[in-house]
Amino acid sequence: MMRARPLSLRASPLRQLLPAPAVRGGDGSGGTKPTPHRRQDPEDHDEGQMWSKGRNLHPKQLNRLITDSETAYDLFSLAKQYGQSFDFIHASAALTKAAKLLEGARMGNDTAAGVALLLSLAQARLPQMQAQALSNTLWAVSKLDVDDPAFVDALIIEATPKLPDFEAQNLANTAYSLAKLGREDKAFMRALLDKASTKLSSFKEQELVLWAIAKMGYRSKFFVSLLLMEAEPRLPGFNAQAMSNSAWALATLGYSDTAFMGALLAAAGPKLPSFTAQDLSNTAWALATLGYSDTAFMGALLLAAKPKLPAFQPQALAITAWALATLGHKDVAFMGALLVAAELKLLSFDAQNLTNMSWALATLDFYDAAFMGALLVVIKPKLPSFTLSNVIQMSFTLTKFKIKDEEFKRALEAHNAQLDGGK
Repeated sequence: MMRARPLSLRASPLRQLLPAPAVRGGDGSGGTKPTPHRRQDPEDHDEGQMWSKGRNLHPKQLNRLITDSETAYDLFSLAKQYGQSFDFIHASAALTKAAKLLEGARMGNDTAAGVALLLSLAQARLPQMQAQALSNTLWAVSKLDVDDPAFVDALIIEATPKLPDFEAQNLANTAYSLAKLGREDKAFMRALLDKASTKLSSFKEQELVLWAIAKMGYRSKFFVSLLLMEAEPRLPGFNAQAMSNSAWALATLGYSDTAFMGALLAAAGPKLPSFTAQDLSNTAWALATLGYSDTAFMGALLLAAKPKLPAFQPQALAITAWALATLGHKDVAFMGALLVAAELKLLSFDAQNLTNMSWALATLDFYDAAFMGALLVVIKPKLPSFTLSNVIQMSFTLTKFKIKDEEFKRALEAHNAQLDGGK
């Protein structure tokens, strides 16, 4: 089942299926995102074999047409007319190409139907797919954000006995794709990581697998230890997202490795100006969660973050403030700039973001009367959504700052009473 998203595609017929100049589109990579492997050549693609002129095409003709497709419409038309001629490689390649062409697009009913056709062709050919085709197909499904558990389950069944044939990139792509889809299969992941542990030196992107297992909540101290030993000497070659993802993954897994974190921060320091707002907030959160304090690094991180604060989302602003408070790192100038950015987005803060922010200010003893007044105004109508943890955080703030808003206090106490009564 697909999550429908409206899309307007440029109608580009296949020009009677005559080969057109190849157009190279985005490959789905960038930073730490995985990319499919080059297509493999099937043994049965014999150019000397005769093919009928009717509804069949020679495999190499299909290869060319898939490669030369300029829009998803091209692929859908090709699949509709010649789908019965697709082998497992064509089915995987067409779905992968569609995922690249549709990246960032909004999907409507016609497009969803076209993708569904490609999925049906791929699913029928899963038993014939080898490691590369299976990995690429799963990557495409995750890239298209397809919600089809039955398809993913069928693919996992086919992939499990073939894991010994998976190369490092296939393993990384598979782990990433399952995490992105939110699909957890502990038995399959155990088998995948067992195979990955024998190929870690061949991985180009160790952090990708680390991010994936953290995203799925799969904990294996032994595997993580092996992975970090391979990754540490390569840290200087990691880009900003890879470094941030690595720190986030370790914090999410609750895995503390002081030596690795020291090496990670040493490599990340010079690259902080290239960190995005999300990279910066995630890194700050990770350090606070792990309890890893490095005053010099945090100072450099805040210096890089300050001009980017307008780009921080509400959660990133609240998390950054929470991280600073947790680490006991007080920077008056930075906090002042953070509150300016936060006040403009307060209406978009949810209950957790609001109370994290209030708790951070109280913990850092950073009082701003105007901001606190605005914060209370925004919080009041959202009190019904507060959890007990939110109430405790807010009560701490009121006490610490000696806030005398009696109406707000009564509303908070009334909600707390409701929570107690619901136990």
